[in-house]
Parts: sequence; structure tokens; C-alpha cells
Amino acid sequence: MSAETCANIGPRERRRRLVGGFVFLLIAVCVVGCLMLLNAPRPWRLLVVLPAWGAAIGFFQVSAKTCVALAARGLKNMDAGDEAITNPTELEAVRAQSRAVHIRAVLTAVAVAVLFTLLPF
Repeated sequence: MSAETCANIGPRERRRRLVGGFVFLLIAVCVVGCLMLLNAPRPWRLLVVLPAWGAAIGFFQVSAKTCVALAARGLKNMDAGDEAITNPTELEAVRAQSRAVHIRAVLTAVAVAVLFTLLPF
């Protein structure tokens, strides 16, 4: 099954997640800026992991055309409202994509937080 066939969100829904990704990216940049201005101790720098995860999951959902929340509930929204995914093969493919999105988002957020924590300031 191709990625196009396994999409569980349409263009409007992807746009919403893209906007959310940028909002969380802005929040992450603000957190980094505040922590730098306050010369925060290194452990506090790990706080950036939360908004970095929000940004990453938003962007990765867009690229995978997969909403992790809808996939967990066995749903899709191709811009006409939520509907059940009735094809078991499609459902498994969407859930596999969802797991990949989760893993990529967590790894990205942890990498950002660790790199920021290691910066010498």
C-alpha cells in the first residue's frame, strides 16, 4: 500500500498540523531565548524538549499525511469529517505510519534538547 493510499488526513487537516508545528517551533525558540537570557542552568535547558516535540510531531504528521490521534482511534479525516477506517490493511498501515511519526518526533525533540543543553553558554 503506498503512502498516498495510507493517508488519514487531507490537505486542510495537514495545513492545520503545519500551523501547529510552526506555533510549537516559535514556542521552542522563545523557550531557548528566555533560557539563554536568564543564563539558566543546564538541566533547565531540557525544557525545550516539550515544544520541540510539539513542533516535530506537527511537521512529521504533515509529511506522513498521518494524524497520530486519529490513527490511534482508527479514524481518518480527508477534510469531510472523521470517519472510521474499515479496511484492516489500511488501518494497520496508518497505525504503522503513526508509530513512525511518534518515534521520529521523540528522537528529534530529544536531540534538540540534548544539543541545546550541551551549548557552552
